Amino acid sequence: MENTRPSPLAALTTIYLLIPVPFFAFGWLRPPFDWLTTAVAVLAIGAAIYALVPAGRQISWKMIKSALKSFWPALLLIVAWTAFSGIGGFGLQNSDYKSHNALFKALIFDSWPLQMTFEGKVVNIVYYVGYYLPAAAFGKLFGWQAANVFIFVWALAGLWLSFLWFGRMAGNLGEGRRWWKLLVAALFFCLASGMDVIGYYGYLGKAFEWGKHIEIWAKPIQYTSQTALLYWVPQHTLAAWLVAGLTFACLEDVRDFRYLGLAIAASVLWSPFGMVGIAPYLLGLLIVFLWRRQLPELLKPASLSLNIASLWLAAVNLLYISSNQYDFPSGLLWNLVKDRGEYISVLVLFLLLEFVLPAGAVIWLARALRRGEDSAPKMPWGVFALAGMVLTVLPLFKMGYNNDIVMRGSIPSLLVLWAFAVHMLVDAMQHLKHRRVILPFVVLVIFLLVGSYTSFSEIGRSVYRMKFGAPALDKVKPMAEATYPHIVAQRIGEDDTLFYRYLGR
Repeated sequence: MENTRPSPLAALTTIYLLIPVPFFAFGWLRPPFDWLTTAVAVLAIGAAIYALVPAGRQISWKMIKSALKSFWPALLLIVAWTAFSGIGGFGLQNSDYKSHNALFKALIFDSWPLQMTFEGKVVNIVYYVGYYLPAAAFGKLFGWQAANVFIFVWALAGLWLSFLWFGRMAGNLGEGRRWWKLLVAALFFCLASGMDVIGYYGYLGKAFEWGKHIEIWAKPIQYTSQTALLYWVPQHTLAAWLVAGLTFACLEDVRDFRYLGLAIAASVLWSPFGMVGIAPYLLGLLIVFLWRRQLPELLKPASLSLNIASLWLAAVNLLYISSNQYDFPSGLLWNLVKDRGEYISVLVLFLLLEFVLPAGAVIWLARALRRGEDSAPKMPWGVFALAGMVLTVLPLFKMGYNNDIVMRGSIPSLLVLWAFAVHMLVDAMQHLKHRRVILPFVVLVIFLLVGSYTSFSEIGRSVYRMKFGAPALDKVKPMAEATYPHIVAQRIGEDDTLFYRYLGR
């Protein structure tokens, strides 16, 4: 009998991303929309759990031991990496946590929907709260300390799912139970970055300072390292990584598409900028499905019903996010910068250091592997080309004072870049007897090692200033005072919007 079920990883990812939706519906929507939204989310979660049952029945103790033997070094590395992230008070909390903790505290101790007094006026908060809601609900029951432990475990679960997707994108490195492949993948999943060290110390000529946050060298554009993404903005990062992995999986197995709409709709509440970065890949998927004549598969009852249900969740979440007052700069950077000549020179250097040189080394190594008796692994190079186009176009725009559209919209494409790099490295390690492979292999390794300094600098700062335990509750400021007023203003919603007129409490 033909297997008609999607992968367990796709189902688990969808469940994880959907869990915040009922909490949002309960706190932000008026009846009957709260009940409808909750029902859609719970039924979708139920369908995903039902799809997991056959896979769960096949699990044996022998399979568990075999999986642990392969995965434990990578798992240990990722747990250690997360332990310095600042999430839940485990490790140093970087400056963004002034705002993160203020929001988290408000979600725990204030009534929903969130409001605050800003400049003498009570205003609605419109922000991507998906990541925080399960832990905040737990905190309402068990307090601040328990909520911080919960959010650490919650983030770690999402992080492990993200790594499993990364391994699949990098070529199913778990095949053959080769633990060293998974460990290599985990190292680059944690440490990969563009070569910011050259831009910061070379181009800007800054004096060396270990532990410095160096990714700001090309202001107002930035592509963030894997470590900085987790250590500064997990609320954006986890959803963007997970949806990137699921989107990539749909190319390999169209059955996974039944969950894609739900995952994206739910993730709007986590990171709308991350979902903007996914949009080009959705267009690419449509083209591939048309080319392969797979559209009938998408119209099967299971896929059609779940994706139709996702439209309601997407509408609710988009209406909520779009109710923001958008009091921040946006548009083409060419029209916003003061010195266009400097912008062009920085842009060219930025693109070279952040992805063009590493991507070029990946292609060079792939060509070397393809020559002669060996062949490069079969990979969807169209996805790699699309990632390159996205990473080239994003720095032309600005949205937000810190240009969130570039920093967060790039997350999916950067994950593709690093996954392809790992795929090439692992494959090349088995063919280093061929001279033609050695030089591009060494060049790619050098680029990745130079780039990893950015992540090591972030980790080093956390290790040097290590802290443990939830921040003192009395030290966490109210949302309106946690950061600069113009940044606070980016989180204010407009009352006269479709969401607040018809859906919101």
